[in-house]
Amino acid sequence: MKMIFTPLLVSLSLLTTVGVWAASIDEVTFLTKVQTYQAAKETTLVTQEGKRLPITKGMVLNVAGFTQNDALVVSRKDKPNGFVKKTDIAPVKGK
Repeated sequence: MKMIFTPLLVSLSLLTTVGVWAASIDEVTFLTKVQTYQAAKETTLVTQEGKRLPITKGMVLNVAGFTQNDALVVSRKDKPNGFVKKTDIAPVKGK
């Protein structure tokens, strides 16, 4: 029984941590000016408060900086700021 229980616990702990990340504003390397990027696929914006907001493919995003894995997206309106994965966005051509 112990041999089955241990791998089950390990599997469960891995499942609960997959896809959860929280970049810190302290880790951001800021750009000299905000750059326009576009969502290359469906993704999620994670706010500093931990809220998860869906981002649709093709949505234009204002990026203010990067961490090792994430991009800091800022709003020029009253929408929340947060992080998206760098691999989920691409620079807008011609801007």
